[in-house]
Amino acid sequence: MLLMESIRKKLILWTGARHCGKTTSAAELVQKVRDEGFKVCGLLSPCVYRDGELVGFDVLDLRTNHRAPLARCKTSNGKAGPFNFITEGLKLGNSALTEETTKSADLVIVDEFGKLELEGQGWRKNVDSLLASSDALILLVVRRELVDAVRQLYADFFQRELAATKQDSIDEVVNMLKSRCVEGQNVEA
Repeated sequence: MLLMESIRKKLILWTGARHCGKTTSAAELVQKVRDEGFKVCGLLSPCVYRDGELVGFDVLDLRTNHRAPLARCKTSNGKAGPFNFITEGLKLGNSALTEETTKSADLVIVDEFGKLELEGQGWRKNVDSLLASSDALILLVVRRELVDAVRQLYADFFQRELAATKQDSIDEVVNMLKSRCVEGQNVEA
């Protein structure tokens, strides 16, 4: 039973500085993992730019490839401020992270797990539920300055921190998935 629990409870923190390419490298990871024959679910939150300026974020459901606006900058007096969240994007993101939609996944990606989630909002309920019930590896995209808080929040789970911008990190996740397949076969035998 302990071996099975160690297989089930793995959390990857995909870390890097703000706007360093965490989402871009997570998208590369999705492609590599799929090329290796594994199933990926969850969501990415790509940046949206207009005239070279960041204006917000979209949400991309990795299972269905549906995309919706997630957040847009507030503007007043021509200055961009904090973000307004958009219901359509929140609904799509939350539906991408349910137990039902991720049940056959080998890897579930949550881009990103940030301040809102640390305060119990955003994707938090879904992540807590998946960590409690899913057999998949759960990968949280986390800004560098929030890593310690996320580590403390999920201290009961085996965690692995990987630098999002290092090419070796992609290979490491693929190897973790392959190892889980082998360990799972040994447990069943």
